[in-house]
This record gives sequence, structure tokens and C-alpha cells, in this order.
Amino acid sequence: MEELAVDLHIHSHHSISVSKKMTIPNIALGAREKGLDIMGTGDATQPEWLAHLRKALKSDEEGLSYDGVSFIISAEIEDTESIHHVILLPDFDSVDTLRALFKPHSPNIDHEWGGRPRVNLRGEEIAGFVRDVGGLIGPAHAFTPFRSIFREGRHDSLTGCYGSEARFISFIELGLSADTEMADCISELRQLTFITSSDAHSPSPGKLGREFVKFRMESSTFLELKRAILREKGRTSVLNVGLNPRLGKYYLSFCPSCRRTLLVEKGGSSPSFDNLNIYMSCENEHEELALLKGIHSRSVSCPSDGKALRLGVRDRAFMIGDGASKSPSHRPPYMDLPPLLDLITSSLGIKSSSSKRVRCLYDEMRRNFGSEINILTETPIEHLSESDSSVATMIEAYRTKSVGYIPGGGGRYGRLVAPWSDEES
Repeated sequence: MEELAVDLHIHSHHSISVSKKMTIPNIALGAREKGLDIMGTGDATQPEWLAHLRKALKSDEEGLSYDGVSFIISAEIEDTESIHHVILLPDFDSVDTLRALFKPHSPNIDHEWGGRPRVNLRGEEIAGFVRDVGGLIGPAHAFTPFRSIFREGRHDSLTGCYGSEARFISFIELGLSADTEMADCISELRQLTFITSSDAHSPSPGKLGREFVKFRMESSTFLELKRAILREKGRTSVLNVGLNPRLGKYYLSFCPSCRRTLLVEKGGSSPSFDNLNIYMSCENEHEELALLKGIHSRSVSCPSDGKALRLGVRDRAFMIGDGASKSPSHRPPYMDLPPLLDLITSSLGIKSSSSKRVRCLYDEMRRNFGSEINILTETPIEHLSESDSSVATMIEAYRTKSVGYIPGGGGRYGRLVAPWSDEES
């Protein structure tokens, strides 16, 4: 069996705020440069994009492909609760059938910008339709504060969203806001396969494949992918790669007024604050869980301005889960890795990844060492040092999990602490 790098969630230029360059030829080119073996098509229910897919993709016993890159038919759907779902489909006939089922309930499935259509059905009904056509469905970016299943004010469980179809849900997409450790706080998710994918709106190397999963599969067909997601016949996921959620804007709980982020400390000190953070103390996990439930009910006030605090994605997962992360035996490692362009930018202390110096070093490393995924995960550090010692040191720090972070929250992005920095993480 092979280990194939897979990015299942992207968008076409028929979704809002997506680059016009997101066409199959450009996506395939970007995938080869990145080192991705299989791409999701994205937006398969949009009629013009569907026509493009039928025309561009070659179909044979190995599945769908373009210029050496395999494709799985995929789409993202918004339900009546504004929850987003990733859908994976076996063939174009199943897309046609699903479109016919959705169309009476969708105001924009045929719209030019309807790549991510609204379908005014509950998650249970949508999941039933997808199962009827032989597809797979799971929550998209499950922990983001917007349009997700586990956001505040929505669901605490899969059953809350999918009802009787919950037992057929086989995967969730972690999204840029979560990682394995966070999701495995919730016991019902431990049976599922975790998908990491880019949700890319551009074929640029900083977007396409910024999150991906490696599956052990015999080939690149939908059937093999389904077996890998269901962990059947030796097929399975072997690695999740993604951004560290501490870099996200909504990781920590926060005050929506002053934007200070909450840090919970051990002990019994009174609440305090400085220019960036709020500090609250708890004696144990029971007290911490009570604090988070209080924040969820809007009964915990900011010591700076008296406004009710809001939960960040980490604390939301902790609150609805068991209070501790327990990964099952089938769970593969999760590797925190940014796109190579971003890593080079940070290593060189340059503000923009589009600078000439960054792009030149990126191109040099690609020429010398192959695909970006190979550079980030496999190329020996001593070889990388021949191109740039700082970049090599940063990549080594990611591989050994010795990179530090200043966590983000309240709309403020987190920050990386380089291994040679004196800044505290």
C-alpha cells in the first residue's frame, strides 16, 4: 500500500472570495509542487464547475485525475442552521442525483457564486440524502466560531446535528482552529477519522495543502478513500498535518469589548488583567470547568470593563468534552507545520511572504529537495542547512515540537516563538 497526501476541502472560482486561478489545471499544478497526491474538487454541486470537472478530469479504473494528480469529488454545503458540511461523492451520477434532491430546498445551488450552496434542510436530512447516493459526510471546520457544528449556541454532540444519521458519520474536519488534542477531548469523536484540509481559496503554495492528511491506501479511488476513512482492510490515516490552532484568532477565551484574552492559572488568586490578558485562577479541573460553563452562560465578567466573557475554541472543546484529551489507538500523529513560504518568512524575520528574498529561497529549496511536503517532513536537516541554516533550524524545531507560541484570541492572531528567541511562550 501507498501513503498518499490528501487535501479534500478546497473551493472553485464559483465560491465567493476565491481566486479566479482556482481551475483544475492550476490546482493540479499547485498540488504537484506541494507534493499532494489527491485533491478534493470542491464545489461539485455548482453547475458550471461541475461541467468543468466533467470536461477536465480523466476517468478510468484508477478514478479521476488530471496531469498526474488524482481527484475526489467533493463539496461544502450550508444547512438551515448555518452549519457547514464536507461531502465526498463516488462519481458524477451521484452528484446529479444529489443536486436534484437539494435543488427544491436551495436558493442558490444554480447561482454563479453558489459553489458553497445553502440548503434549507437540517443536518440529519442532508446526511440521509448523501448516504442514499453512496457518499460520505462530516462536519466542516468543526470548531470554528462561525458556521460550525460545535460553535457556541449550536450543538454539543453529533447527534444534536445529525439525529438518527449520527451513527453513519465517519469523519470530522478539524479545520484551522483545532488539532487532534483538542478534538479528542470529546469522547464521541474518538471513534471518527479526523480530516485536516486546507479550505483553500487560491492555488498558491501558502494556501493549497496548508493542512492535509496522509492515508494508507492501495490506489486513489473513492472506494479506497472510503475504506481508509472507515479504517477497513488495513486502510487508514497515518498522519494529520496542520497549523497549530494557537496561531488562530479565536483560540483563547476573551472579552468581546476590550479583546483581552483569558489565561487560567492554578491557585486561588483574584482576577486581574494587563494590556493583553485577563488572569483567573482555579484550584482544579472541576473549578476550571465550572468557570467555562459560567462563561458559556455569560455570567463571568471581564475584570477590566465588566463585559461578559466569550469562549474560545479550545475552551469550548474542553467544556463540552471530558475535560481531558484521550486519543484512541487508531489516531495517527498530528504534525504542526505551516506552509513553507510562511516558515521561510518567519525564519528570515521578513514581514511578507511575497518578498523577493523569500520567493528566491523557496524556489531554490524546491529545486534542490523536491516537493514542499518532502522538504517539511522528510529531507534531512543537514541537507536543508545547505540552503539556509535558520530555515533548517525552524523546520527541525517543528519536527521535534520545540516551537513555542503566544496563543491568539479575541480576534488577535497568535504568534510563533522562534527557537532562537528569548521571548517566553
